[in-house]
Amino acid sequence: MSDPTMPTWIAFDAQHCPPRAWRMAGSTPRGEAIQVDTVEDARTLIPGADLVMAGAPDGEAHAVPAKPATLAVTKDPAAAVWRVASLSQTRPFGRMEGAACHIDGFLSLNKDWDGVICLPGFQATHWALISAEEVVSFASFATAPMVQALCPVPYLDQAPNAEALANAAQDVLSQPETLALRLAETRAKWAAGALDAHGARSESWGAALGAELAASRAYWLGQNLAVIGPKPLAAPYLAALRAQYVPVTETDETRMLLTGLARAYARRPQP
Repeated sequence: MSDPTMPTWIAFDAQHCPPRAWRMAGSTPRGEAIQVDTVEDARTLIPGADLVMAGAPDGEAHAVPAKPATLAVTKDPAAAVWRVASLSQTRPFGRMEGAACHIDGFLSLNKDWDGVICLPGFQATHWALISAEEVVSFASFATAPMVQALCPVPYLDQAPNAEALANAAQDVLSQPETLALRLAETRAKWAAGALDAHGARSESWGAALGAELAASRAYWLGQNLAVIGPKPLAAPYLAALRAQYVPVTETDETRMLLTGLARAYARRPQP
């Protein structure tokens, strides 16, 4: 039970699909996440309370290397909305918005942790190299949007079949140039009735992740690795990585996010 004497505020996750928000008391959520459409909708959960959200496409960004624990928290002058700065990188060009709060939450709960964090997201998956509490560099992949666009069935309806996913991933990992071929083959088999929806979903994820693992090999091969992502998105990554016999730390994505947002709320500038 939350402490009624603790300050109340709103944690908002604009990167989730659909967006979600929590009523917070200190660092503790007061109930489950609530689906919302906009920041304005989220602000109605506790009228007049501060709202903290992670990043914005056009907001402030800190270039890596940078410590997520020190990202700026700035207030929208027109409302009680606080935005946590994003992380940015020049080459390859990239921006990491909500994922930076996940990393901060994870590192605060796992002191002196070094390695690589994989953060599957609805818009992009980030692979972040961590050393001395800093994000040293990161690589981003639009894998989930690609699977959503090219999978012939709803791409998140159920967890993929680990064996089918692993087989497709291994084929494309060995020959990344066959990605489009394998995706077309899966679509054709499903259309012809030679593959059911579960198989089509599993093969589509496997092919896409085979290409991503080939491109991100330096981030996961031989590294201390953790995966932080919503369960429907984390499941394909965990299956693909385990098929490569990569030891992976699985995390509670919601806990990592809310811990990071609570830390941002605590360090917001006071008048």
